[in-house]
Amino acid sequence: MTTYSNTPALRPSIRGSATILALMITGVVITVGIGFNWIVKEHLKAADGMKRKSEAMVKAVSAYDTLIYGILAGKPAPKEIVLNTAEDLLGVKSIPLNGDGISVGGDIELKVQDSNGMISLGGYNIAALQRLLRNAGAGEGGTAIIIDSYLDWIGKGNLSRINGAKQAYYTAEGKPYTARTYPMQYKEEFSFVRGMDSELYKKISPCLTLLPTTGFNPNTASDDVLMAYLNISRDSARRLQTFISQTPVSSNSTLLNIVNNSIGGEGEGMDFFPSKFLEITIKAGKPEPVYSLKVGIDTRSNPTYPYSVIYWQNG
Repeated sequence: MTTYSNTPALRPSIRGSATILALMITGVVITVGIGFNWIVKEHLKAADGMKRKSEAMVKAVSAYDTLIYGILAGKPAPKEIVLNTAEDLLGVKSIPLNGDGISVGGDIELKVQDSNGMISLGGYNIAALQRLLRNAGAGEGGTAIIIDSYLDWIGKGNLSRINGAKQAYYTAEGKPYTARTYPMQYKEEFSFVRGMDSELYKKISPCLTLLPTTGFNPNTASDDVLMAYLNISRDSARRLQTFISQTPVSSNSTLLNIVNNSIGGEGEGMDFFPSKFLEITIKAGKPEPVYSLKVGIDTRSNPTYPYSVIYWQNG
Protein backbone atom coordinates (compact mmCIF):
# COMPACT_ATOMS: atom_id res chain seq x y z
CA MET A 1 0.00 0.00 0.00
CA THR A 2 1.43 3.37 -0.97
CA THR A 3 1.41 6.24 1.60
CA TYR A 4 1.40 9.90 0.56
CA SER A 5 2.65 12.72 2.82
CA ASN A 6 0.54 15.87 3.24
CA THR A 7 3.74 18.03 3.63
CA PRO A 8 5.15 19.21 0.32
CA ALA A 9 8.88 18.61 -0.28
CA LEU A 10 11.18 21.61 0.37
CA ARG A 11 12.09 23.03 -2.98
CA PRO A 12 15.85 23.33 -3.76
CA SER A 13 15.48 27.06 -4.53
CA ILE A 14 14.12 27.76 -1.03
CA ARG A 15 17.00 25.86 0.57
CA GLY A 16 19.47 27.91 -1.49
CA SER A 17 17.84 31.23 -0.47
CA ALA A 18 18.02 30.30 3.20
CA THR A 19 21.72 29.53 2.88
CA ILE A 20 22.44 32.86 1.15
CA LEU A 21 20.44 34.74 3.81
CA ALA A 22 22.37 33.00 6.56
CA LEU A 23 25.66 33.90 4.86
CA MET A 24 24.57 37.53 4.47
CA ILE A 25 23.63 37.78 8.15
CA THR A 26 26.93 36.19 9.10
CA GLY A 27 28.79 38.67 6.86
CA VAL A 28 26.99 41.63 8.43
CA VAL A 29 27.81 40.39 11.93
CA ILE A 30 31.48 39.89 11.02
CA THR A 31 31.68 43.32 9.36
CA VAL A 32 30.12 45.03 12.39
CA GLY A 33 32.47 43.13 14.67
CA ILE A 34 35.53 44.14 12.64
CA GLY A 35 34.36 47.77 12.53
CA PHE A 36 33.74 47.82 16.29
CA ASN A 37 37.13 46.26 16.88
CA TRP A 38 38.79 48.94 14.68
CA ILE A 39 36.96 51.72 16.57
CA VAL A 40 38.10 50.30 19.90
CA LYS A 41 41.69 50.05 18.66
CA GLU A 42 41.63 53.64 17.37
CA HIS A 43 40.24 54.90 20.68
CA LEU A 44 42.92 52.99 22.57
CA LYS A 45 45.58 54.37 20.23
CA ALA A 46 44.27 57.94 20.70
CA ALA A 47 44.16 57.47 24.47
CA ASP A 48 47.71 56.13 24.46
CA GLY A 49 48.86 59.07 22.30
CA MET A 50 47.21 61.54 24.65
CA LYS A 51 48.81 59.81 27.63
CA ARG A 52 52.26 59.90 26.01
CA LYS A 53 51.90 63.58 25.09
CA SER A 54 50.68 64.49 28.57
CA GLU A 55 53.64 62.68 30.13
CA ALA A 56 56.03 64.34 27.68
CA MET A 57 54.55 67.77 28.44
CA VAL A 58 55.03 67.28 32.18
CA LYS A 59 58.61 66.09 31.63
CA ALA A 60 59.43 69.01 29.31
CA VAL A 61 58.04 71.66 31.67
CA SER A 62 59.78 70.01 34.62
CA ALA A 63 63.07 69.99 32.69
CA TYR A 64 62.53 73.65 31.80
CA ASP A 65 62.00 74.61 35.44
CA THR A 66 65.11 72.70 36.48
CA LEU A 67 67.12 74.26 33.67
CA ILE A 68 66.00 77.79 34.62
CA TYR A 69 67.00 77.11 38.20
CA GLY A 70 70.43 75.96 37.04
CA ILE A 71 70.93 78.91 34.67
CA LEU A 72 69.95 81.58 37.20
CA ALA A 73 72.08 80.06 39.96
CA GLY A 74 74.97 79.17 37.64
CA LYS A 75 78.06 81.09 36.60
CA PRO A 76 78.20 82.42 33.00
CA ALA A 77 81.38 81.66 31.05
CA PRO A 78 82.32 82.60 27.45
CA LYS A 79 80.80 79.45 25.93
CA GLU A 80 78.75 77.85 28.71
CA ILE A 81 77.01 78.25 32.04
CA VAL A 82 78.76 76.39 34.82
CA LEU A 83 76.20 74.90 37.18
CA ASN A 84 76.60 75.67 40.87
CA THR A 85 73.36 73.85 41.62
CA ALA A 86 71.04 71.49 39.70
CA GLU A 87 74.04 69.41 38.62
CA ASP A 88 72.57 66.33 40.28
CA LEU A 89 69.16 67.05 38.78
CA LEU A 90 70.38 67.57 35.21
CA GLY A 91 73.30 65.17 35.29
CA VAL A 92 75.77 67.64 33.72
CA LYS A 93 78.28 70.10 35.14
CA SER A 94 77.68 72.85 32.57
CA ILE A 95 75.20 73.95 29.91
CA PRO A 96 76.72 74.80 26.49
CA LEU A 97 75.42 78.05 25.00
CA ASN A 98 76.03 77.24 21.33
CA GLY A 99 72.84 75.22 20.78
CA ASP A 100 74.45 71.81 21.25
CA GLY A 101 71.97 69.29 22.65
CA ILE A 102 72.39 67.52 25.97
CA SER A 103 70.34 64.52 27.09
CA VAL A 104 68.51 64.51 30.40
CA GLY A 105 66.63 61.57 31.87
CA GLY A 106 66.99 59.45 28.76
CA ASP A 107 64.20 60.96 26.67
CA ILE A 108 64.68 64.73 27.15
CA GLU A 109 66.96 66.89 24.99
CA LEU A 110 67.92 70.41 26.09
CA LYS A 111 69.47 73.12 23.91
CA VAL A 112 70.46 76.62 24.97
CA GLN A 113 71.62 79.27 22.50
CA ASP A 114 73.20 82.59 23.44
CA SER A 115 71.71 85.44 21.37
CA ASN A 116 75.19 86.97 20.98
CA GLY A 117 76.07 83.92 18.90
CA MET A 118 73.31 84.64 16.38
CA ILE A 119 72.24 87.43 14.02
CA SER A 120 69.39 89.40 15.54
CA LEU A 121 66.54 90.62 13.35
CA GLY A 122 66.10 93.35 15.93
CA GLY A 123 69.74 94.35 16.02
CA TYR A 124 69.96 95.88 12.55
CA ASN A 125 73.31 94.24 11.77
CA ILE A 126 72.65 94.61 8.07
CA ALA A 127 76.18 93.75 6.91
CA ALA A 128 76.13 90.35 8.64
CA LEU A 129 72.60 89.65 7.40
CA GLN A 130 73.63 90.49 3.84
CA ARG A 131 76.58 88.10 3.98
CA LEU A 132 74.40 85.38 5.51
CA LEU A 133 71.94 85.68 2.60
CA ARG A 134 74.69 85.70 -0.03
CA ASN A 135 76.39 82.68 1.56
CA ALA A 136 73.05 80.84 1.50
CA GLY A 137 72.74 81.40 -2.26
CA ALA A 138 70.46 84.45 -2.50
CA GLY A 139 72.83 86.21 -4.94
CA GLU A 140 73.60 89.92 -5.07
CA GLY A 141 70.28 90.92 -6.65
CA GLY A 142 68.22 88.68 -4.41
CA THR A 143 70.05 89.89 -1.32
CA ALA A 144 69.39 93.54 -2.23
CA ILE A 145 65.66 92.83 -2.65
CA ILE A 146 65.40 90.94 0.65
CA ILE A 147 67.32 93.55 2.66
CA ASP A 148 65.34 96.50 1.26
CA SER A 149 62.07 94.60 1.75
CA TYR A 150 63.07 93.69 5.32
CA LEU A 151 63.80 97.35 6.11
CA ASP A 152 60.47 98.32 4.54
CA TRP A 153 58.72 95.63 6.58
CA ILE A 154 59.89 97.05 9.90
CA GLY A 155 59.99 100.72 8.81
CA LYS A 156 57.18 103.21 9.22
CA GLY A 157 55.41 104.92 6.31
CA ASN A 158 54.17 103.71 2.94
CA LEU A 159 57.13 104.67 0.73
CA SER A 160 59.23 101.69 -0.28
CA ARG A 161 62.94 101.51 -1.06
CA ILE A 162 64.21 100.90 -4.61
CA ASN A 163 64.25 97.10 -4.17
CA GLY A 164 61.80 97.03 -1.29
CA ALA A 165 58.09 96.34 -0.84
CA LYS A 166 55.20 97.95 1.00
CA GLN A 167 51.45 97.38 0.89
CA ALA A 168 51.08 97.99 -2.86
CA TYR A 169 53.49 95.16 -3.72
CA TYR A 170 51.92 92.54 -1.44
CA THR A 171 48.41 93.50 -2.53
CA ALA A 172 49.37 93.21 -6.21
CA GLU A 173 50.91 89.78 -5.52
CA GLY A 174 47.68 88.63 -3.89
CA LYS A 175 49.31 88.08 -0.52
CA PRO A 176 47.01 87.86 2.52
CA TYR A 177 49.37 90.16 4.42
CA THR A 178 51.34 93.36 4.02
CA ALA A 179 54.42 94.92 5.58
CA ARG A 180 54.02 95.27 9.33
CA THR A 181 55.70 98.74 9.47
CA TYR A 182 56.81 97.77 12.97
CA PRO A 183 59.56 95.52 14.41
CA MET A 184 58.95 91.84 13.77
CA GLN A 185 56.99 90.04 16.47
CA TYR A 186 58.03 86.51 15.51
CA LYS A 187 60.97 85.20 13.51
CA GLU A 188 58.88 83.47 10.83
CA GLU A 189 57.77 86.89 9.60
CA PHE A 190 61.12 87.15 7.85
CA SER A 191 59.97 84.41 5.47
CA PHE A 192 57.11 86.66 4.29
CA VAL A 193 59.19 89.55 2.99
CA ARG A 194 59.66 90.04 -0.72
CA GLY A 195 62.44 87.90 -2.18
CA MET A 196 62.35 85.18 0.48
CA ASP A 197 61.28 81.61 -0.20
CA SER A 198 60.83 78.59 2.03
CA GLU A 199 64.08 76.90 1.00
CA LEU A 200 66.22 79.99 1.63
CA TYR A 201 64.50 80.70 4.94
CA LYS A 202 65.06 77.11 6.06
CA LYS A 203 68.79 77.51 5.42
CA ILE A 204 69.26 80.74 7.36
CA SER A 205 66.62 80.34 10.09
CA PRO A 206 68.95 78.59 12.61
CA CYS A 207 71.24 81.64 12.46
CA LEU A 208 68.52 84.22 13.19
CA THR A 209 66.90 85.38 16.40
CA LEU A 210 64.48 88.05 17.54
CA LEU A 211 66.21 88.29 20.90
CA PRO A 212 68.32 91.40 21.54
CA THR A 213 72.10 91.18 21.39
CA THR A 214 74.73 93.06 23.37
CA GLY A 215 77.66 92.31 21.08
CA PHE A 216 79.07 89.31 19.25
CA ASN A 217 80.28 86.13 20.91
CA PRO A 218 82.18 83.87 18.48
CA ASN A 219 82.39 81.23 21.22
CA THR A 220 78.68 80.42 20.84
CA ALA A 221 78.26 81.01 17.09
CA SER A 222 77.79 78.40 14.36
CA ASP A 223 80.00 78.18 11.26
CA ASP A 224 77.43 80.08 9.18
CA VAL A 225 77.17 82.90 11.71
CA LEU A 226 80.96 83.15 12.02
CA MET A 227 81.25 83.38 8.23
CA ALA A 228 78.59 86.09 8.03
CA TYR A 229 79.69 88.14 11.02
CA LEU A 230 83.46 87.98 10.48
CA ASN A 231 83.36 87.78 6.66
CA ILE A 232 85.52 84.65 6.57
CA SER A 233 85.52 81.39 4.61
CA ARG A 234 84.07 78.11 5.87
CA ASP A 235 87.59 76.69 6.29
CA SER A 236 88.49 79.66 8.49
CA ALA A 237 85.29 79.22 10.48
CA ARG A 238 86.09 75.56 11.12
CA ARG A 239 89.63 76.45 12.12
CA LEU A 240 88.22 78.93 14.61
CA GLN A 241 85.76 76.34 15.93
CA THR A 242 88.63 73.92 16.52
CA PHE A 243 90.42 76.58 18.56
CA ILE A 244 87.25 77.42 20.54
CA SER A 245 86.67 73.75 21.38
CA GLN A 246 89.90 73.93 23.40
CA THR A 247 90.01 77.56 24.57
CA PRO A 248 87.45 80.37 24.35
CA VAL A 249 88.31 83.36 22.19
CA SER A 250 88.53 86.50 24.31
CA SER A 251 90.08 89.22 22.14
CA ASN A 252 90.31 90.62 18.63
CA SER A 253 94.04 89.94 18.61
CA THR A 254 93.30 86.21 18.94
CA LEU A 255 90.83 86.40 16.08
CA LEU A 256 93.37 88.18 13.92
CA ASN A 257 95.90 85.43 14.56
CA ILE A 258 93.43 82.65 13.73
CA VAL A 259 91.26 84.00 10.90
CA ASN A 260 92.98 87.29 9.97
CA ASN A 261 89.88 89.30 10.88
CA SER A 262 88.26 90.85 13.94
CA ILE A 263 84.88 91.93 15.27
CA GLY A 264 85.70 95.60 14.89
CA GLY A 265 84.43 96.92 18.21
CA GLU A 266 80.73 96.84 17.28
CA GLY A 267 79.82 95.39 20.67
CA GLU A 268 81.43 98.27 22.59
CA GLY A 269 83.14 96.04 25.13
CA MET A 270 80.35 93.43 25.28
CA ASP A 271 81.87 91.05 22.72
CA PHE A 272 83.31 87.58 23.40
CA PHE A 273 80.79 86.90 26.17
CA PRO A 274 77.17 85.66 26.28
CA SER A 275 74.30 88.10 26.49
CA LYS A 276 71.56 87.89 29.09
CA PHE A 277 69.16 86.69 26.37
CA LEU A 278 68.94 82.96 25.74
CA GLU A 279 66.85 80.74 23.50
CA ILE A 280 65.90 77.43 25.12
CA THR A 281 64.70 74.39 23.14
CA ILE A 282 63.39 71.30 24.93
CA LYS A 283 62.21 68.13 23.19
CA ALA A 284 60.59 65.25 25.07
CA GLY A 285 60.12 61.76 23.67
CA LYS A 286 62.18 59.10 21.93
CA PRO A 287 62.90 58.15 19.20
CA GLU A 288 60.74 61.00 17.86
CA PRO A 289 59.86 64.04 19.99
CA VAL A 290 56.30 63.97 21.33
CA TYR A 291 56.29 67.45 22.85
CA SER A 292 58.59 70.45 22.47
CA LEU A 293 59.18 73.89 23.95
CA LYS A 294 61.00 76.88 22.46
CA VAL A 295 61.38 79.77 24.88
CA GLY A 296 63.21 83.07 24.67
CA ILE A 297 64.24 84.40 28.07
CA ASP A 298 65.85 87.49 29.57
CA THR A 299 67.91 86.41 32.57
CA ARG A 300 68.16 89.91 34.00
CA SER A 301 66.35 90.12 37.30
CA ASN A 302 64.09 92.93 38.47
CA PRO A 303 62.36 93.72 41.78
CA THR A 304 59.38 91.57 40.75
CA TYR A 305 60.78 88.63 38.75
CA PRO A 306 64.11 86.77 38.69
CA TYR A 307 63.88 86.53 34.90
CA SER A 308 61.47 87.29 32.04
CA VAL A 309 59.94 85.19 29.25
CA ILE A 310 60.05 87.04 25.92
CA TYR A 311 58.30 84.36 23.87
CA TRP A 312 56.99 80.83 24.46
CA GLN A 313 56.18 78.27 21.77
CA ASN A 314 55.00 74.76 22.55
CA GLY A 315 53.50 71.82 20.72
